Amino acid sequence: MRLFYPLLLVSCLFAATQAGAAERSFTILHTNDWQSRLLGFGPNNEYSPATANDDGTVGGVARLSTLLKARRAAAGDQPVLLLDGGDFTMGTLFHTVTREIGGELQLMTELGYDGATLGNHEFDFRPAGLAAMINAALKAKGSVVPLLSSNLRFDPTRQDDDSLQAQMTAGRILPYKVLERGGIRFGLFGLLGENAVAVSPMIKPLTFADPVETAAAMVKVLREQERVDVVILLSHMGVTQQADGSWRGEEVELVEQVPGIDIVVGGHSHVALPQPILVNGHTPVMQAGSEIQYLGELHMTLGEDGASRVVDYRLHPLNDQTPGDTAITAQVDDFKKVVDTQMLAPKGYRFDQPLAKVDQTLGRAYEETTLANLVTDALRLGTGSDLAFTGNGTIRDDLIKGRDGVQDVSDLFRIAPLGIGQYDDAPGYPLIKVYFTAREIKSILEVLLLAYQLRDSDSYYPRVSGVTFSYNPYRVPFDRVSRIAIGDAVSGYRELDLDDPRLFSVGATSYVGSFTWLIADLTHGLMQVVPKDAQGQPLAAIETAIIDTDPQRAGIQEYKEWQALLDHIRALPDLDGDGLADIPTTGAAAEHRMLRAPSFSPQAMFGTAGALQWGACGLALLLAGLLLWLLSWPLRRRVKSAARATAAIRNASGRSE
Repeated sequence: MRLFYPLLLVSCLFAATQAGAAERSFTILHTNDWQSRLLGFGPNNEYSPATANDDGTVGGVARLSTLLKARRAAAGDQPVLLLDGGDFTMGTLFHTVTREIGGELQLMTELGYDGATLGNHEFDFRPAGLAAMINAALKAKGSVVPLLSSNLRFDPTRQDDDSLQAQMTAGRILPYKVLERGGIRFGLFGLLGENAVAVSPMIKPLTFADPVETAAAMVKVLREQERVDVVILLSHMGVTQQADGSWRGEEVELVEQVPGIDIVVGGHSHVALPQPILVNGHTPVMQAGSEIQYLGELHMTLGEDGASRVVDYRLHPLNDQTPGDTAITAQVDDFKKVVDTQMLAPKGYRFDQPLAKVDQTLGRAYEETTLANLVTDALRLGTGSDLAFTGNGTIRDDLIKGRDGVQDVSDLFRIAPLGIGQYDDAPGYPLIKVYFTAREIKSILEVLLLAYQLRDSDSYYPRVSGVTFSYNPYRVPFDRVSRIAIGDAVSGYRELDLDDPRLFSVGATSYVGSFTWLIADLTHGLMQVVPKDAQGQPLAAIETAIIDTDPQRAGIQEYKEWQALLDHIRALPDLDGDGLADIPTTGAAAEHRMLRAPSFSPQAMFGTAGALQWGACGLALLLAGLLLWLLSWPLRRRVKSAARATAAIRNASGRSE
């Protein structure tokens, strides 16, 4: 008996130690790239979150709210974190008033997000615009979802990022955050990737430190100073699938280089991963598609050895099987009213206004032409130009037919939603009109073409109006365009004479058109393009090319891309008398305006050719001649040797005679 109590005490202590170190479970719920898609993914007039199983739309923040409640309830007592991988704003009419109401941040706060990182689109209204979003949400809700940005850097010499720096000083933007749930310490930090920074034209004067170096520093702080159990990176960097099915990209490569990261909640590339990418065999990298079409759910355990392990994963689709939260729907309806009052009514439109009808879904894939033609035609007609161009990546949404094809103003806006004014600071890229010579038109097409081929991305695929052109991939870069015709399918096309002395007008957005000022630098002087006014005078800056819709008023009254598109569609014929414009989808509306024409024929090789192509061919002929001469050298030596031998024989024969 004397040994019994000490043994019992030891056993109890051992059991208590084991219990304290026992394996613990936790759940991560995650989204990314909301892009202000608060309503369903489909025609907005068909979205009916109040009822289930009666529409074909997917997504919607009201449905997300309902699903979140269900998944939290299913987790029981185990810790649950709700996280987001950035780009929660920009893409629909809701983002146009986000500086005034902070709608997206209001909803994320309402839904109980534990953290979100900043994506590139959070800066589309400049740093001051993001600061205004945060202030608006804070005023409405009293608090705001924690925003994580570890590699964000401010410029002490500039004032235009001071309001955003004040948000970081106030603790609303954080380099990292520690949360304790169920006895587990979670360390969160956030990164904006290099590609995301590169596609953020309004991000200046902000800069972003190297993601790998920043991640290593954050892991060190969280592990050694904060003593967290689980390190989670909220990343807006992206992943891409390779030809062999494997996954690469900034998020994968960063985890390979920086040990100590347990989980990555990713974003930017809009990939709906059905299962996480396990980097180094154990770190899950996750993305849940985009635009609230999915909710990701990761179950993990934290072992006695301190290592976290994936148990299972599910990507929940958000569709009409999930009824929407009525309170969230009411909030979204209130946001609509603000959009109508502040954004649309002054232009003669309403959010839920039926405007047009389409008989099929029109997509943005590079092999599809109809939607791109619609957009570029709107640019050309809206600017009153001979030609217009844009890049495929600026067309931001498909035109989804749905049940009956009716498209509201809010649906059509999503096609061209991006940008901010140069003069008025209002949503939408302003339109510009500039003039070029015929040869400069060819140079612009050459640069557009090569940019697409070098980038190998559908986003850079050129879209044009008022012109068709062919290119020959067998020709040298910057001189591949073999045929150009100006006009349209209605009035007809005519071949462009490169020696035509006239100037041709070109319409574009300020974002896309700005590259024409950079062509000499981009091509290292090989191409010379000078944007001009109608009188042929060079335009020093893009601001001087912005269209003023009312020169009689003080200042510049910008004409936005989104409004030009809506105006163009509203003016299309109503073919069936139902009061809605009918968007054409066949014939000339679907014509291919950029044609790949590989050929070695003389016309294809030298049509519209400039010095580059002629020079390259001349050099090729010279090199071929030199190579032939070098290859024939042994033969010529043998011929000469044979000739000398023959002559020697003859001489010897003559002497013997």
